[in-house]
Amino acid sequence: MSQVKKPRRGQAEIIGAVIATGVMLLAITAMFYSIIRLQQSTSDAYAKRIAFESERTLEKLTVRHDPSNNKCIINNTGGVDIRVVRVWISDIEFRDPVEIGFPAIIRRGDVITNYKLEDAPVAIVTSRGNVFEVKPECERQAYGRTIIEVIYGNATGFISSQNIIGTYRLTSNQSCIEYTVEGIAKEEDVVLIYKNDTQWIYHRCNPNDPSTYGWKVVLIPSQSEINIAPDLDRSRINEVIVAINKTDKKQGSDVVKLLEVGESKSKPNLTLILSFYNIIRIRNATDAVTIFYKFVIQTSGGGKPHQIAFSPYISLILANQSGVVYSAPGSVSVSSSSQDVVVVTGYVVFPRYFYYFVDGNYNIEITLKIDASAGSTGVKSVRLEYIAITGADILWLPLP
Repeated sequence: MSQVKKPRRGQAEIIGAVIATGVMLLAITAMFYSIIRLQQSTSDAYAKRIAFESERTLEKLTVRHDPSNNKCIINNTGGVDIRVVRVWISDIEFRDPVEIGFPAIIRRGDVITNYKLEDAPVAIVTSRGNVFEVKPECERQAYGRTIIEVIYGNATGFISSQNIIGTYRLTSNQSCIEYTVEGIAKEEDVVLIYKNDTQWIYHRCNPNDPSTYGWKVVLIPSQSEINIAPDLDRSRINEVIVAINKTDKKQGSDVVKLLEVGESKSKPNLTLILSFYNIIRIRNATDAVTIFYKFVIQTSGGGKPHQIAFSPYISLILANQSGVVYSAPGSVSVSSSSQDVVVVTGYVVFPRYFYYFVDGNYNIEITLKIDASAGSTGVKSVRLEYIAITGADILWLPLP
């Protein structure tokens, strides 16, 4: 009877090694294939992300205010179509675009013109994550105002239209501005004038007589006889102008003219002091009060802005109390918008931790010293476009 031969021990080890090697190769192949697929997936995801970010940067909505009909014009000026996923109709409420009839997709070059300023959406959120402000940008253009952020130590100031004293707030019925001009003849009759939407108005105020508050219509000379540019730097915001009532005797009668402070005779040096009475209230919770300003000066004689020294100073004065005055150094910037027009802007910060304000109403006093004696330049016109305050309540209510 024959016997089955058992495999030798060495042969079994070889067969086992072959099987183990095959299993290992399969495992390595599967792992390698998985790594390749993962790498491909990662590359695809990265490429898609790059494409997404590229398309996101190509999204651009331009907002423009049309003063002829008070509308906000929204224009897709970017390189891709924009899909709108959310429309903020106020600071706390949003809607889907279809709910309010807003276009869900804004094609390249599309223009939306059916929104009045007061009805325009606050912001638009796109499918790519961009947020475009509409109403705030339109308001900034409509009122010629910019948003400024200033960081000073731990105090941050933020300017919006509610903080700016210009146009309707500057000519408020509650406004009282005392002014002094040093560097002109004493007999010259100084007055502040301003061109509103319809006519020239003037301001003279006695802080102790509320009946003198506000602005009145210029009657003499007649409106048609006033030959003064209301917006010197063409910023679309008229300035408050320091003017002089000049009386000429011609043919036995008095002829009254309104001239700018240096129009008849250019001044090499001028100091303008403006005191705004009961203009703000500072509360105990205030961290810092920041005051911004913008002056527009016209020069004569063909000199350059660097030949003129501008020295602005700002003080906070506790209303109805003498001796309580806060003054601080500030930052000033001088630029030229044309050959003879100089724009002086700046700000002053009053930190509470340094001044320890008393709760109450305050006056603001702004002094602008102009020294043009170094060269052949003179001062022809001095104007204030606006002041702006953060960290305090503005007491002057705007005109309706």
